[in-house]
Amino acid sequence: MKKLITLLAAAIMAATLAVSAFAAGPVSGKVTKVEGEKVTVTVEGAVPAWAKKGASVTAAGGSPKVVSVEGNEVTLKFSKSKAAKIAVDSKMTLTESEGDELQGC
Repeated sequence: MKKLITLLAAAIMAATLAVSAFAAGPVSGKVTKVEGEKVTVTVEGAVPAWAKKGASVTAAGGSPKVVSVEGNEVTLKFSKSKAAKIAVDSKMTLTESEGDELQGC
C-alpha cells in the first residue's frame, strides 16, 4: 500500500511538471516606448509568471533583463546599441531564457 501511494504521488508530480513545462510558451507584444536602454512592451493578454522583475528573457535577438512589470507592460533593459535598433510600434516576442550557458570554445 505504501509503495502504491509513493508511485501514485510520483506520477502526479511528473505529470504536473510536464504540463507546466509546456504551458510556459512565448508571449507577443508591441513596443510602446524606447528610452535609452529601456524598452517597454505591451503584452497581448496576461504576462506569464516567468516574466518577473530581475529575470532574463530572450527578445529581439538578445537577452535583456526585466526591469519592471506593471499590468500588461513589461520593461526590458537592453544594451544601448540593441535598444537603438528597436522601433516603437514594432512587434516583439518574449521567451523564457534558457539560463546561463557557456558560449564559444
